[in-house]
Order: sequence, then structure tokens, then C-alpha cells
Amino acid sequence: MRPTVTHRPSRRFQVDWVVVSVAGAKRWGLLVFFLLLAGGVLASVLYFMHEPPERRAQRTLRRATASQEEVRRAGFSENLAGEFEQATRLLDEARADFDRRDFPACVARAEDAQQRFDLLGGLANRDFVGSGQIIGLHGKVEVQRANQTKWDKAREKQPLYNGDFIKTGPDSTAEVIFSDSTVYRVGPDSLLEVHREARTGREPSAGEVKVKIGQVNVYTATNPSSVVTDAARADVDRDSRVGVEVAEDSATLVAAYAGRAHVTGATGQRVDLGTRQAVNAAPGGALGQQRAVPDPPVPEKPAANALVNLDASDRVELIWRPVAGITGYELQLSRSRVFTTSNIEFTSRRDSNSAVVKVLRPGTYFWHVAALGVERLRSEWSPPRAFKAFAGPRVEALTDTTPPKLEVERPTQMGNFFLVQGVTEPGATVTVNGEPVDVAGDGTFKKTVALTREGWNTIVIRATDPAGNPSEDRKTVRVEGE
Repeated sequence: MRPTVTHRPSRRFQVDWVVVSVAGAKRWGLLVFFLLLAGGVLASVLYFMHEPPERRAQRTLRRATASQEEVRRAGFSENLAGEFEQATRLLDEARADFDRRDFPACVARAEDAQQRFDLLGGLANRDFVGSGQIIGLHGKVEVQRANQTKWDKAREKQPLYNGDFIKTGPDSTAEVIFSDSTVYRVGPDSLLEVHREARTGREPSAGEVKVKIGQVNVYTATNPSSVVTDAARADVDRDSRVGVEVAEDSATLVAAYAGRAHVTGATGQRVDLGTRQAVNAAPGGALGQQRAVPDPPVPEKPAANALVNLDASDRVELIWRPVAGITGYELQLSRSRVFTTSNIEFTSRRDSNSAVVKVLRPGTYFWHVAALGVERLRSEWSPPRAFKAFAGPRVEALTDTTPPKLEVERPTQMGNFFLVQGVTEPGATVTVNGEPVDVAGDGTFKKTVALTREGWNTIVIRATDPAGNPSEDRKTVRVEGE
């Protein structure tokens, strides 16, 4: 019997045509893409938030090591060798922490080391070494690039190169730091030219600034520097503070307030200056006799940030410590700590160490005083002192016992200079290591501090509000030896 074969009906396939909009497909595709991208970002964030401590330590060590190698390959001057060694020691300590499996300590030290290497990388950059950087501005400050005719508005952290000009307006100042840690503080109505060639190898560049007109104060650290005018040249020793003023006819005054300077006139004469000594150079370059610079007076009354009730009296007596062997004093009262022309209430010549001023309206006032020597040779200005005049009830200020806010960033190291920045209560006064600091209207402040003692140093930042309440912060930094 033959087997029965079952015949199954053949399976039919039906094809349906579906029309899909291209625009719609693109929209869905973009949606899927962004969902995947967002998922990847979220996954990355979650990974780094919950990254295993060992992995994070390894990643931080790799980044710090890469920064170290970049600085090593770029090279750096001898005055930055201490900073490089200090950062290297921190990195070595971070590696030791990793070997001990102390991962949090490893990350902290490695991040600190990387910050230091990154800073050194900026200082050792060939575009920076041999030139400088603007670190402080007030008012109208302009920069003209070498071989250009256009003046551009200056900005903080702007680099200056060989042949560049910097110009300040009538109520303006600027502060420039160079790679060898020399700081130039440029006064109002000044014009100067940068003369600094790029360094070669590991040696710091020998730099100078030419002052066309105006006033500049030079603060050297571990390297000497020079200021040139049409009438004279001042070679400033290391660890010195020297002021140079140039008149419209090129007559030049060089005054050494600390350290030493060697002044050479255009005629070839030479005069060596020690602390608190000065010399004039005539427009033709002939040098005068060496003269003594008076000591700056010290304000005594009223006390710093004193409150003056105008309802009781509109007279305020200003008293300062007398200076021996002088011909008089110059007193200025200002509505700003900067003492620019537009803010100065008056300038007065005084024969005694006191003055009574009439206060016409409420507000905060600042005063400083200088001693006048032979031929009206002026000392440095005293540190400014403030008082606050008020009228009407002042119960809140008189009973205020709350210290002002004071937030200070970690100081930025540049050789043996440290840039201190922070914010405090508007209206408060700030000192850094006892030196007054300009406080902006929003309470922000910035100060460059030079430390000459090797090893660990403490920077003391102190803010005082108008009621006399103080706040203090201390930052510990290290200065490496040569």
C-alpha cells in the first residue's frame, strides 16, 4: 500500500508598501542620537561620581606626570627651578601615597602638583618669558603692539611683548609682572615701552622698561632689572624698590626706597643709590648730587575706620607722626583709596604734623601724607587711612558687632611673588601683611605680595568693616631657596 502524501497549500507572502517621511526619519534619528548622547554623558558623570578611588588616583597621577613632562621639555629659567622641584616632590609624595593605597591623599597631592606644573608652564612659555603680563588695572589703560599704530583697551592677564607700549590715563594705574618676578606699578599719565627679549635656554632674560613720561615703581625679587629714560638709566639690584619719574622735558628723578640702584646719566656720569637716596637727571643727562629721601610719615589719628558724627561736628583733625629733618608735609584727602585726580578732595602743603579738615557731606574718606625734603623731594606716601562721616541716626553701625565676610582664594605663586585675591563686604578695608589693598565697589580685591624669606611663610589677610569689626584669614605658602 502506497503511503498517503499530504499536500499542504503553499504559503503566500504579502508585501505591504509603507511610505515613511524622510523628515520624520531625520527627526526620529536625531531623537535617538540625542538620547544616546545624553545617556553617554549621564553614564560618564555617574562613572566619575562613583569612580573607584584607585582609578581616580591613577588618572590624576597620569595628568600630573604629563604636565611635569611638558614643563621639563619646554625648559625654564633658574629662578623657577625651586618651584619645579617643589612640584616634583609633591608628585613623588603622591606616588608614595598610591603605593600605600592612600588614594585620597594621592589625589590631593597630585592635583596640587599639577596646579603648580600648569603655573610653571605659563611662566616658562616662550611668549611669556622675556615679556610680561598685566595683573592689575584701574581706569583707562591702553596697549599698543610693537610696530603698530592702533591703541587697544588693556585687560587683565594680557601678555606684553618686546616693543609693546602701555599707556595710562589721568586717573589710571596698571600693574605688570614679568617672568623674573619683577613688578612694575605704573602711575597715571604714563607711557612706557617694554624692552624684554625672549630668554634662551634656562637663563632668565635681562629686561628693561623705557619710560617716556610719567611714573613707575619697580619691585625686583631674585633678579635685577633696569629702567631707561632719555636722560638716564637706572639699574635696579635684586630685592629692591625704586621709583622713577619722568617729566615732559625728559628730566628724570630716580629714588631708591629700599635696596640699591645704579644710575647712569646720558653724559656718562654714574651715581650709586642706597636705601632712601635719590638723584635727578637733567634733560641733557647731567646728574645732580645724591640726596636723602625722607622717611614716610605714619598716620596716628583718627583711628583707622573711625566714625565721625557730622551732627556733632563737621571738623576732623588729622594727626601723623612727625619726621625729623624735613621742610614740610603734603596732605591729600580723597573719596577713593586710589587717590586719582578725579577723587581727590584737596592737596595741601602743611608745616606741622596735623591738619583740621571740614567734611561737607557723609561718606567714606581716605587720607595719606608725605614728607618733603630739600628741594621738595617727596617721601613715599604713607599708607592710606580711612574714616567714615555720617549724619542722622547711626544706631545700626554703632551697635554692629558682626565681622565682615572675607573669602580668600589660594594665592597664586610667581617666583617669590604671590597674587592674593578675594572678596569682602563692600565698604570694608583690607590689608595683606599689614599693607593696604584697594577694594572695588563689589568688595573684590587683589594684592601682589613679595616674600623674601625662604621656607614656609604666612600671608595674613585682614578685613575691617566701618564699625571696626575685623575678619582675618591666613594662607601658608612656601618660598624655595635658589
